[in-house]
Amino acid sequence: MSLRTRRGLMILASLLLVAVSCTSTPAAPTTGPTAPTTSAAPTGAGTDAPSDAPSDAPSGDPSDAPSGDPSGDPSGDPSGDPSTAPSGDPGASGSPPAGGEGGTLIAGEWQTPITLQPYFSNIFVTSKALSPSMAGLITVDSEGEYLPVLATEVPSTDNGGLVVSDDGESFTLTLRMKEGLLWSDGEVLDMNDFKFTYDWTVENAISGAGCLGCGAVAVLLPETDLTLPLEEQYALENQYVQSIEVSDDGLEAVVTWQRKYAGWLGWASLAILPEHYFESIPPEDSPTSMPVGPGIENVPWSGPFVITSASSEGIDYAPNPNWTVDDGPFLEGLRYRFFGSKDGMITAFLNGEVDLIDNMTTADLAAINVVDPAVGRAESNPAWQYEHLDINNSRTELGLDNPDVRRAIHHAINKEDLWTVLFPETPYDLEACTNAPPGTWWRAEDVTCPEYNPEEAAALLDAAGWPNSDPADVTSQRGKDDDGDGVADVGEDGLTLVTPMRLNMCTTSGNPTRLTTLGKVNEYLLAVGIPTNIATADAGSQYFAGWADTTPETPCSIYRGNYDIALFTYILGGDPGGLYYALYHTSQIPSDENPNGSNDTRMSDPDMDAALEAFQGEVETDILLEAAATIQQLYADLAPEIALYYRAEPKGISVHLDGFAANPSSAGPLWNVSQWRYIP
Repeated sequence: MSLRTRRGLMILASLLLVAVSCTSTPAAPTTGPTAPTTSAAPTGAGTDAPSDAPSDAPSGDPSDAPSGDPSGDPSGDPSGDPSTAPSGDPGASGSPPAGGEGGTLIAGEWQTPITLQPYFSNIFVTSKALSPSMAGLITVDSEGEYLPVLATEVPSTDNGGLVVSDDGESFTLTLRMKEGLLWSDGEVLDMNDFKFTYDWTVENAISGAGCLGCGAVAVLLPETDLTLPLEEQYALENQYVQSIEVSDDGLEAVVTWQRKYAGWLGWASLAILPEHYFESIPPEDSPTSMPVGPGIENVPWSGPFVITSASSEGIDYAPNPNWTVDDGPFLEGLRYRFFGSKDGMITAFLNGEVDLIDNMTTADLAAINVVDPAVGRAESNPAWQYEHLDINNSRTELGLDNPDVRRAIHHAINKEDLWTVLFPETPYDLEACTNAPPGTWWRAEDVTCPEYNPEEAAALLDAAGWPNSDPADVTSQRGKDDDGDGVADVGEDGLTLVTPMRLNMCTTSGNPTRLTTLGKVNEYLLAVGIPTNIATADAGSQYFAGWADTTPETPCSIYRGNYDIALFTYILGGDPGGLYYALYHTSQIPSDENPNGSNDTRMSDPDMDAALEAFQGEVETDILLEAAATIQQLYADLAPEIALYYRAEPKGISVHLDGFAANPSSAGPLWNVSQWRYIP
């Protein structure tokens, strides 16, 4: 994304990636954000992240690829229905593994994490780097289906894991963990760690240290007064979760919710922290508790691998001696190598120096397709990702608070032309419309969106009080018309616009495709009289950095609102329950009083708020689908963002890697690394 896993958000809790393979067939949830079987085409932090994240992928990202199969068809599988039970080993192809045990594989990434503390990062590379070492209760597999990892089963109404109260207002969630699990240091891993993690997120949210993911776990009721001090905001009566009671044997936790919550399944996928390690770390030290550097080797891990060292050049992993969830890992070693540029990463793959690369767009597919077959292969997989433009809805001085102005910008953009320029070898089969990519179970297929129509764009801008400076020239710069004469107001010199419309556009640095995209957007906007400036910023330290890690002057900070238009990708998990609310509800606008907010477009609309509250307060699939459709239509009508295209995920895979299974969600490319084998 430039992915944003979004914001801590979605990020994490919306499906923590888990690097495992499960051989049991879980009972799929039958109530809740489970996906009904639909005919929707398969398809996701801002990688510039958003784990629901965007990528720069923010877990909202930075990866830049449109969805679709290698031929460019964005409607290919998987179905994305999480209500269907997985069919065993997610990496299985029906043939025996070609690799054996031992050997070391190297994954490549052109972005570098600045922390490995999952709750204090929202860029997808952090999630990807953690996936071999950090396991959750459940995850999403390569078919877009839920499956248990540390849990014994996926909770559902059928198995008694989800029980709605008699009055239909609240529910209890029972989570069960497998027996005999241990952290990598030999300490017991059980549901006490899960409960500790919840309490830890409350404590760290209150600390105001910039815990991006805490609000996705310690979820507050919509009516919570966010002008109160953080300690009062997070009072128990304001939290959805009222209690977590762990059984004496530590294997079961009963979670009591005071109100129904659509995002319960993503919530149950939270990143579990080891209580015995983190209980002695004060909140002020939490942001640096999992550094990309010395000290990370001391952290206990729950996944198939442990991190032995980390730096800006890469991360080294070794097998976890206490991993018992499946029959892996089979590798002797694993390394995540970081490159300073996408081109450098691609060159290393072509030279046979790395075994897996991703975080690319369809525009990069041709570059990796030339790989020598003796070195590897290129493939492109459907993905739950969409490249989009955030519009800063709070820019009243530029009219961006007006939905008509935002719709005008949408009408001005020629998405088909943009696609053709970015991906000339790939057919344009599906116009991006909403924030639900093909294949996601909550996608509505009948949403109407603004079409490319520069004449309509000009008319909307005129009507909104932003006419051209020269009425005879639609391309002349627009400005505010306060006197109502139909012409942009000018100063005493008769030439200088009093309030000119010029938009500052931002994206993440190091991504040529994004610069090309903004260059084309500039061209489209100039055609209707809106000039722009283009700037780039580092994804981790500026663009997606949290409130506590930025200042009012941080360039292109999306949380601070230092942009007019921002370009990145969202990579989605399997549960939109917490995601939509966090991104578009008025209460989630970040500020000094609400440093954990994720609504970086600063959208504030009563109809959207009502729809989000209706969606957030349900667990029944049919009701959720209806509410999700309402949200998607409002998204199209109000244009807080503009979806440019749905992405596919090109990958380069070496001849030495066996067992790789692409995953469309924010679970990431290393989600089943326990089943990877090395082929000499």
